[in-house]
This record gives sequence, C-alpha cells and structure tokens, in this order.
Amino acid sequence: MITSTNVMDPRSGRIPRKFRWMPLQGMCAATIAAAMVCLPTAGAQNEPAALPPELAPLAARYRTNLDALALARNKAVAALRRSYFAALDLAGQKARAESKLDELNAVNDEKETLAAGAALTVPAAPLLPRELATTRAYFQREMAREEREYSAHAQQAASDYLRALAFFENRARMAKQTDLLQQIEAEKSKLAGEKAGAPGSAPIAARDLVINGDFALKKADGAPETWFAGGAGTGVLATEQGITFLRLVSRDKKDTWFVESAERPAGAQELRVTVRLRCRDPRLQGECGIIVAQCDGENQFIVRDRSCTLSATSPGWKTLSAIVKLRPETKKLVIRCSLAQSPNTVDFADVHVEAR
Repeated sequence: MITSTNVMDPRSGRIPRKFRWMPLQGMCAATIAAAMVCLPTAGAQNEPAALPPELAPLAARYRTNLDALALARNKAVAALRRSYFAALDLAGQKARAESKLDELNAVNDEKETLAAGAALTVPAAPLLPRELATTRAYFQREMAREEREYSAHAQQAASDYLRALAFFENRARMAKQTDLLQQIEAEKSKLAGEKAGAPGSAPIAARDLVINGDFALKKADGAPETWFAGGAGTGVLATEQGITFLRLVSRDKKDTWFVESAERPAGAQELRVTVRLRCRDPRLQGECGIIVAQCDGENQFIVRDRSCTLSATSPGWKTLSAIVKLRPETKKLVIRCSLAQSPNTVDFADVHVEAR
C-alpha cells in the first residue's frame, strides 16, 4: 500500500504533490480488491466493424500518417521535458546546498507539475530561481512550437482523407450504394469527433503521459527520477547493450512497484500502453508489468487495468502493448511498474502511455 511514508521524497522531506490526492490510506480491503479488477482491452469491449475495400486503405493511410506525426511530436516533447527536468534538478541541488528552502520548494513544485504532465504556471512562481528563467522560456516556446507543427500537419492529413472520402462518396451516390454511403458518413462523423472542437483544429495529438519512460533521468541513489517507489523490494536503473532499464527485485511475495501519476488530458478517450519486459528466472510466480489506475475528480479509484503483464518467464526482451479505455469520470491516472506475488527480478524498458 502506498502511504505518506513510502512516497515521501527523501531529498526534500515532503510528500510529492502528485501523491497528496492518492486515496489509498485507510481504504477497506473490499475497496482495494475492487480497485484491482481490470477492464477488458478496447478490442474486447467493442470491436469496430471492418471497412469496405474502397475505404480500408484510405483509413489505414490516414491512421499511419497520424501515428507517425504523433511519434515525432512525442519524441521531441520527451526530449524537451527531460532537458528542463535536468535543469530543475541542478537548480534544486544548488538551492539545497545554499539552504534556500523556499527556492527548493518552488523547484520541487515545478518538477511535480512537469512530471504530472500539467501546464506550467504563467508567470513562473516568484521563488523559482532566476537562473531558470531562460531555460523555462525556451521549454515553453518549443513545446508550443511542437503543438503548432503537429496541429498543422495533422489538419492537412485530415483534409486529404476528407477529400478522398468525398471522391468515393460521389461514386457511391451515382451507383446508389446505400451501405457504402452510410459507412462514408460514419467515417466523416468519426473524423469530426476526433477534432478538438474549434474550427480548423487538428485531431487530438497522441501524448505520452510518462515523463521518464526511457529511464534516462537517474537519481543519486540509482532510482529513476519522476518515479516513486513502494512495496518491500528494491528498484535501480541499469544499462546493458545500450538499453537503460528499471530493474525491480523482490526477495519474497510482497508487492514491489514504482509509480508515476498524470492528469487526464482534455479530450483523451483511451490510452495506448507499451512496455518492454524481461524476466530471466524460470520460476516466475505471480505477475509483473504495467498497471494503470483511473481515479475520479474526488480522488477515488474507479478501476485498475493490468494492461501489459507477464505471467511466464521471458529471458529476452518482450514487447507488450494494450489499449485502455478511459471512463467518462476519470480525471487522474496512476501508472505503475509492478512486480506482484513473486520473489523475482524483472526488467522494465521503454514504458509509454499515450493518451489519445
């Protein structure tokens, strides 16, 4: 169980703001058990109808283009976030060394906001060290530029798709193909629903909610930055053959985990969860993987999804992916690298949770 004692930041002595809302302490056993129930994946909940051969290649090309745009955007955004987080870490170390506690608290608040994926305050907090002003302004400017570029290219992809649909719509009208016309209209409605709502806006960008999913940021004790530990075991970062990963080690069957939390982005309807896992021990018991918990606006658990988990040994890296549907009432998310009911060693790499 995550409590105020095991999520406290040992460097600042404070409970991170992103954990102050977590409603775990004092929950009854029945509530915790209910929270562990996982939803089926999106595919199991609602299989989409197959498109006719006239439309399927167009839809596939459109989705491929959007995915490529989102991937490029997410890589750029992740690099910007890591760079600013590293600058904040240096500023925090300096404030701590100079015993400037007010500045240290301001830096920690900024780091927590960044880790949660929330927008930075405008203007900056008055106690934030002045040497961060240029770096912060660059971060905000480049983030805005990435959003503009994604929006422009995604809008062009949507326009191209609409023009292609219009061509087949005219042909279907002339041939009086009622079923095809209905499917074209459904695709157009779906495309309209993916837009942000304002005229000329682009489809919602897939956004990675995990700030340190490649584990490039490392604390002095070897644990990953932006992740907070819990449970009986240990976790440290390691690198092999150019791959940096989080290694969880548990000596008994008590759970071990590292978590990040994030706000639900406006307009997001689902999460695409991906991770690479490795467990070389053939005696694997229990399970390990990524668990995503959804919470409402009152900070109460709605459901947990064991979206990408291993229940058998995997001596090599195994890539897992899943779709998690967001409940309408979901406001906050907890992303957990988990080793449960297993005295074992498990490696996690490339953890990504894209909201879309």
